[in-house]
Amino acid sequence: MTGRSRTPKSRRVPIRTGRRDWLWGIALGVVALTIAFAALIALRPSGGKTFETVAGVDCESGERLEYHVHSYLAILVEGQQVPVAANIGITGRCLFWLHTHDTSGIIHVEAPEQKDFTLGQFFAIWGQRLTSTQVLDHIVDATHNLQVTVDGQPYSGDPTAIVLKDKESIVIQYGPPFGEAPQSPLTQR
Repeated sequence: MTGRSRTPKSRRVPIRTGRRDWLWGIALGVVALTIAFAALIALRPSGGKTFETVAGVDCESGERLEYHVHSYLAILVEGQQVPVAANIGITGRCLFWLHTHDTSGIIHVEAPEQKDFTLGQFFAIWGQRLTSTQVLDHIVDATHNLQVTVDGQPYSGDPTAIVLKDKESIVIQYGPPFGEAPQSPLTQR
């Protein structure tokens, strides 16, 4: 030996093109589909998962029709009807047992069991004020007061305690003037 050391030549690894690339594509596709499927399962309605509770009323991922009634609510302020908002109690994630679908004033009670649900609970879900001296932003004062009727009969108690019953008509008037109550769409069914 002459004292020279030999350095090994590095070997070049050939770049593979096309041979097994389709297998990697399939593997990545399967992984992506598995993740998407798992996300769908995790986010789908479970038919009873409670997301939140307001005033003792649950908001669940699906409808509960074991107890199903409809009440009608009309609110008049100084003689003008104020619409009850659509989709009260309906969020992107859940549906409260007390809710509306449109501005007709029909309150849907859809619960897992028969129970006395009240107008106060509905207003709490709506996020609006209701007391014996206030409806929405209108407060009783020296020149205004509230008149409440249930099925055409005067109601003198706390309006939050009114129990929502099937085909019942509840009218809250802040005035004067106090006019004739609008006809409930439930009587036409």
